[in-house]
Amino acid sequence: MTTSIAIPTARQRNRRTRTTNVSSQPALLVSELPLNSVELTHRAEHLACPACKTWCPLTLNKGSREWKLVPHHTAAAGTPGARRCSNSNRLVVIDISLVRWQEQRVEASADVAARRPTKVLKKVTAPLPKAIHQLDPAAPTADTAHAAYVEHRSRCAACTDLTKRCPDGLRLGAAYLELLRQEPERRAAQARAEKEQRIAERDQVEQQLQRRTKGWADTEQAVTEANQVRQDSLVGARPPIQGAAVPVGARPIAAPRSSEAVLALSPVRKKRSVA
Repeated sequence: MTTSIAIPTARQRNRRTRTTNVSSQPALLVSELPLNSVELTHRAEHLACPACKTWCPLTLNKGSREWKLVPHHTAAAGTPGARRCSNSNRLVVIDISLVRWQEQRVEASADVAARRPTKVLKKVTAPLPKAIHQLDPAAPTADTAHAAYVEHRSRCAACTDLTKRCPDGLRLGAAYLELLRQEPERRAAQARAEKEQRIAERDQVEQQLQRRTKGWADTEQAVTEANQVRQDSLVGARPPIQGAAVPVGARPIAAPRSSEAVLALSPVRKKRSVA
């Protein structure tokens, strides 16, 4: 008899098996297992094995028609050195209805979604302003170059004489002469730019005036008709209501009355005098 020296490998898990073997371990209750380790969809019943944590199909035992885990290995199919899991052929009791199991999964999904933290948005970093030494200096002109040259000569001991100048003085003097030579061209370019700007502003004002004139021409007829209707409605209108004429010689409202006048007008005094 020959003995095979090949290393056993894990086999593919069959969905339906015909074996009648049953594990001696107690049956697993589906209601006691986590919801995320059970799948009870019809014709796709699966269960995460509690021992090896791998998903295995559920099959019906041929003799008792009870659910059980199919025989499986602890590693994926094709893995060398495979070992049979201790939960192979272990009975599984589905003590919960399919409808109730689906309801529990929906409730669990809602709870997980509520516990999931919201996405953290990073604060936008404000751009930092440039330092003074990083700023672009203003374009030099002949006046600024001359001022820099004069200031250098006032501070430099080697540049006190016109015949003797240091390298910095020579550089500043050359820059001043170059800018002085370019000054007419710069002034002409600045004048052209100002002229073009004035022309653009004048064109803009003319276009705005044309738009206003055109808008008034479009609404002039409607305004004229509205004024005519308003004038026609005022023709024959009644004059404003005037108050009643005040009788001449009437007593002023604020004039005080004497005691004799008050007693003379009293109804009790009048009744006694008549009696």
